[in-house]
Amino acid sequence: MTIEQLRTAVARSLAQVLEGSEVEPIATEDVVIERPKSREHGDYATNVALVMAKKAGRNPRELAGELADLLKDAQGIESVDVAGPGFVNI
Repeated sequence: MTIEQLRTAVARSLAQVLEGSEVEPIATEDVVIERPKSREHGDYATNVALVMAKKAGRNPRELAGELADLLKDAQGIESVDVAGPGFVNI
């Protein structure tokens, strides 16, 4: 999976999590995907749940958990974990 494909998967999954709320989903190009400093945290990480939680009036860790649950089923993603206050490690 490329970083662009991952950005798209994260944006779509987040839109599903936020469906029915008044919060506008984040644009795919605004999803930040980074390489974690430590490889034990996965190949990629995103802070999108932290960014969107305040706008949605949600707990960032809970939002990250819901996002992680959806991403686990995405083709090309082996595993997803929530870390700290709401980071998603992929």
